[in-house]
Amino acid sequence: MTAPHSLLPPLLSQIDALIAAEKYQEVAEAYTAFVKEHPTTNYLASEPIPFKLNVAFSKKYGSSATNTFTLRNTTWASDVKAALKAGPAEFAAKVATYEGEVAEIAKTAKKVA
Repeated sequence: MTAPHSLLPPLLSQIDALIAAEKYQEVAEAYTAFVKEHPTTNYLASEPIPFKLNVAFSKKYGSSATNTFTLRNTTWASDVKAALKAGPAEFAAKVATYEGEVAEIAKTAKKVA
């Protein structure tokens, strides 16, 4: 008998691609569909999403802006996860708001030489 394979890596790869494409509502839709089919994966499926957003924002706006945003909004990762569980529209709106804040910080952040 072979060991069961985790279903999470394909979901997380899909989420990576959707975040890279800035398709945030589709991220939440993929998550919601996956958790509906695999309810015991709720925590493991949601936990990496804020980190993946942080990485994407850091690449797009710089780590300085992303770090400043995190220091100003210490609960943002929990807020993103709550929005994810609230539904795709709520998640997309929350991520768009936070991305806008990071973009504003990036405009004023000093560039590291």
